[in-house]
Amino acid sequence: MSSVSILNHVLGPIMRGPSSSHSAAALRIGWMALDLMDGQVQKVNVAYDPNGSLVTTHHCQGSDLGLFGGLMGWDADDHRLPDFADHILTQGIQVDINYVEYGATHPNTYRLRLENQLETHDLTAVSLGGGMIEVQRIDGADLSLSGGSYVLLVFLNEQTGIPSLLAEITNGEQCVLHEGSSTFIELQSRLPFDQKLLDVVSKLPQVSSVRVLQPVLPVLDADSPELPFTNCNQMLQFNLSHELSLSQLALEYEMARSGLPAAAIIERVRSVLAVMQNGVVQGSLGTEFQDRILPSQIGRFKKARADGKLAGGSVLHDVIQAVTAVLEVKSSMGTIVAAPTAGSCGVVPGALLGIAASMNPTEDRLVDALLSCGIIGQFIARGATFAAEEGGCMAECGSAAAMAAAGIVTLNQGSVSQAIAAASMALQNSFGMTCDTVANRVEAPCLGKNTMSAANAIASADMAVAGYEHLIPLDEVIAAMAEVGKALPREICCTGLGGLAVTPTSKQIEKRLVQINSNPDSRSSK
Repeated sequence: MSSVSILNHVLGPIMRGPSSSHSAAALRIGWMALDLMDGQVQKVNVAYDPNGSLVTTHHCQGSDLGLFGGLMGWDADDHRLPDFADHILTQGIQVDINYVEYGATHPNTYRLRLENQLETHDLTAVSLGGGMIEVQRIDGADLSLSGGSYVLLVFLNEQTGIPSLLAEITNGEQCVLHEGSSTFIELQSRLPFDQKLLDVVSKLPQVSSVRVLQPVLPVLDADSPELPFTNCNQMLQFNLSHELSLSQLALEYEMARSGLPAAAIIERVRSVLAVMQNGVVQGSLGTEFQDRILPSQIGRFKKARADGKLAGGSVLHDVIQAVTAVLEVKSSMGTIVAAPTAGSCGVVPGALLGIAASMNPTEDRLVDALLSCGIIGQFIARGATFAAEEGGCMAECGSAAAMAAAGIVTLNQGSVSQAIAAASMALQNSFGMTCDTVANRVEAPCLGKNTMSAANAIASADMAVAGYEHLIPLDEVIAAMAEVGKALPREICCTGLGGLAVTPTSKQIEKRLVQINSNPDSRSSK
């Protein structure tokens, strides 16, 4: 994986769908597959390995939604995504989904055979969590494409004259020759390829076709970035001579990683904040969507709160309301920010904006808080994972709790050391959290775990500011988290094969949802 970007890997993507690991990642895979086929896909055969997670989750957690949306060229927040099945038919794309054992080494592996009247290509890709992907094979040849650059693929009908062909393409840049069921040259670039060069190359006698895979990530890979730090200890050492706030340290990192100026990064974070704020507002009004487990719950909470029936204080009530609002927007196929995942999308906005309701901070302070969340997420993404298939809900809600804890300390104008302590405690408190979604939907117990994780973040932040000892440095906590994830049974890591997912009631709910889906006219959204 390329170096972690706060804007790519942590505070995003902005999307619709149940799961970033499924919906947003699959959509990005679909985009790259569409480019590989020069925008013309007539038939796609999708193979999922039964030893992974997708056989049991590809429909209900949004892999089909994302993949087919990508093959149709849609954006991750396109309003048509809930009706993807109808649109894929009207566009004349034939889809076959098969369960085939082929030795997939990652639980979220997509193996596609793509066809049109002129050509056939094979593509294998994996979802890495939080919407991040890696294309690992094209036409049987191994490669590694993260979607963070422009990729030129030059397919050859003969290999004679390859040195001169490479020289023609590269202009001094490095190319890779791949040999599988087809032979092709790969070149990655941070800049778009010159159309005149593409025209020249496509007319060479050795060339059968030329394809450009467009970037699918908002921030492109930098050319060998010199990062100021990559883990928490390095950041603290760096700060001995700089004395920056945590949000300023996040900016230093992202400027080096992305090559973008501070103003552009801050503007991107403002757009993330705006989507989060809108989610709280829209979700608080109540949502409707037939194809989900829970009807809107937020009205019940607001009524109980107004009637004085609740035991918690006003801040906790604001947080629960905000978390619920965002989760219900997600479950009704509204637009949310995966921060760091869609399954945990309520934690960071719920905690920060819930607390902000009583603090009334400036927008700049909220942006600083989100940047602080982002740098903690960068450490986790680099040292462990956001994928529930690899680390259970610890990887999603646990990571979000650590991020939110640091953000709350920043919002409260605490120190860097206090924010780090808060993140460490919040993540320690999350170890071993299962991902055993009821009826294979990312709704329950996700709502409760998002709320619990937001409360964990608040408690950890307050304990850190009060001077509680976190004992274990954050880098060591993250390393331990990765080991715990490896030790968790597959059945409770977002496979739908254990825990609450296999209770009799869960199975009954699943059957009911299948009946709803068999009657498309019964689905509605608001």
